[in-house]
Amino acid sequence: MEALSPPRGLIVELVTPFKRDGGIDGRGLGRLLDRVSPYAQGVFLASPRAGEGKALTPDLRVELLEQAILSIRRNPVPIFMWVTGESEDKTRETILALKEAAKRQKHGADLFWVDTPLYYHSNRGLPHLYEDLCAIGGAPFILHNDPELIGSLAKSFKRNNIRTAVLKELTALKGITGLIFSGSLDRAHHYQRACRGRPHFRIYDGDEAHFLDHPSRSGAVSIGANLAPGAWEKITQSSLHLSSNGKEYPDRLQQIWESGDSLRSMREIYLKAPVAIIKDILAEMGIIKTPVSITPAEDIEESRTRLMELITRLGDCRL
Repeated sequence: MEALSPPRGLIVELVTPFKRDGGIDGRGLGRLLDRVSPYAQGVFLASPRAGEGKALTPDLRVELLEQAILSIRRNPVPIFMWVTGESEDKTRETILALKEAAKRQKHGADLFWVDTPLYYHSNRGLPHLYEDLCAIGGAPFILHNDPELIGSLAKSFKRNNIRTAVLKELTALKGITGLIFSGSLDRAHHYQRACRGRPHFRIYDGDEAHFLDHPSRSGAVSIGANLAPGAWEKITQSSLHLSSNGKEYPDRLQQIWESGDSLRSMREIYLKAPVAIIKDILAEMGIIKTPVSITPAEDIEESRTRLMELITRLGDCRL
């Protein structure tokens, strides 16, 4: 049986709200989900970048998933959850713990495990690894290819990208239903050809700038959508031709162009330290309780001020 197909459209790479003591800010998470879920086709939790997932213990990931499930019942939207650990064994343990958490909370919306395999495993033997993970996972898998992330690790394997031939083998496994991709345009084309045998296999663009210039066929994973979910939904829906009326009139085309230009300007500002800057603004808006980050950044005052001025100038903070 074919596994559940992931959605097309905007996947919000959610920042993780923390309390001062390092626990999950459940109320802040709820307000943030209320803010973005009406515009999103999915939310990505505990991602290694925006979600600070590399520093989250399995217990914190479980707490994050449980709190999200409770909050998202008001606006059901698919959840993408990063499950990657420091090793194969740690990844399995995390998956099983999250699987039990979802079962306890009786999660009703669609759930997908996101895994960055080269974080802890080489290309060699990946199909065999995923035969095992798919058997125990209880939810479909979305692969995550991020060469910059892998290249930053103190210990990495020979390659920073999933090999195209290996990806083609992985798509034969029905429990793997998509890929979040960052990398070169040429590699993106190679990956698309490798996945032709799975018409509902999604390849999301994990690079906002890439998507704004060269939209993928499946959608975008965006951290900027924490601040501007409405604008990101508008640009994503238009790029994927998902608009309800099927037509783009001149005034709407102008609005879409202006939205894309605004999103580029916003990205240029928060690119210096996305998590710290975005959390600072969300805290000032009263959406999350504190801007606490596991890896705080310094000297963001100017960037935060510029971004707030841009948001204010545009009117609706959700754009």
